[in-house]
Amino acid sequence: MSSPLLAITRSELKRRKFYLLWWAIGLIVLIAFIVLAYAAVKGQADQLNKAFSGLSSTAGSFFGASDMFTPVGYMNSQLFYITLPILFIILSVTLAGSLTSKDERHHTLELLLARPISRTRLLLAKMLAAIIIVATLGVITAGFTILCSLLAGLHISANHLTLTTLWTVLFSGAFGAIAFMLHAAAQRTRKAAAVAAILLSLGGYILASIGSMVHGIAWFAELLPYHYFDSSAMLRGHVPTGLIVYVAAMYAVALLVSIAGFRRRDIN
Repeated sequence: MSSPLLAITRSELKRRKFYLLWWAIGLIVLIAFIVLAYAAVKGQADQLNKAFSGLSSTAGSFFGASDMFTPVGYMNSQLFYITLPILFIILSVTLAGSLTSKDERHHTLELLLARPISRTRLLLAKMLAAIIIVATLGVITAGFTILCSLLAGLHISANHLTLTTLWTVLFSGAFGAIAFMLHAAAQRTRKAAAVAAILLSLGGYILASIGSMVHGIAWFAELLPYHYFDSSAMLRGHVPTGLIVYVAAMYAVALLVSIAGFRRRDIN
């Protein structure tokens, strides 16, 4: 007989199977479109890099690379620096926001808690379901990116592509952890959860991108998570220490605050 925690996890996954399917299809199509397009431009990579070299200090900072048509520069600027993070941030934030709030809106959370399961275990079951969904999409993303890069003639190590995808998913998921924390911890913070997570992510991206050009905000940009997200370095096999510290700290804080707040707050 399965435990209530696993039963709730399975139930959460079952009701989100089509959600998972459509996200998987969307990611596969997008990755194929972006990565396979490199085959059409790789013959003119040197000329294109020269043509875009003047953008290195301005527009190039918004794409995370100035060499946008080398294999690493292309994958970084077109896929890993902004496209995949935005998609996984949207996925994580919307998923995190629905894990508990949907049951509260439908007044089914009390029925779940009527089972022989504590609030902590219920919250862990919801978290586990979200982790499985995001991890599954991360594996699909990594596998299909490697396949398409081989077909397009992008000579980037499969290990480095896997490493970059892993940390992209972990980095993006941290904003979902923020949203989940705010949803679970208190009634007062629920309405601001998604907005806070999106502002921190997209606002951090904009400030990190222009921080190198505007001296006055450079110090502030260094306080934001996107400052440490260097997908170009990861595609070469190096994970920034600041990114590791941020991701570990954010998940730990989100877990502790979520559990502490959810255990003591009123359930509507």
